Amino acid sequence: MSFQKYKAQRVSYDHHSFASKFEAAIYQWLKLREANGEITDIKCQETIYLTEAKIIYKPDFSYIDNKTEIRIYAEAKGYETTDWRIKRRLWQFYGPGSLEIYKGSAKSFSLHETLTPP
Repeated sequence: MSFQKYKAQRVSYDHHSFASKFEAAIYQWLKLREANGEITDIKCQETIYLTEAKIIYKPDFSYIDNKTEIRIYAEAKGYETTDWRIKRRLWQFYGPGSLEIYKGSAKSFSLHETLTPP
């Protein structure tokens, strides 16, 4: 039996394993957007290096917005940790693109904020 932080239940969906039901719900929503032709190339847990020191951050998802043809990153954030707060600040300066942060639950979530580095 593996230990999950913050009472999250690991979920499998579409040949992927997600840390929580909330994260799986965001993935399902992104797949619907992909089916509607809004986005393409969904990736899960892509490794991003922040700063020249190569601090590793793995946003939950990334995808290509078909209108702008730009890669967007997305994070399902149910609980904010100290580590997340540090990486959030680093993303604002060193992130490779916009990071959408979704808050809520698997049943109801919304875009909380978008971080766009300079």
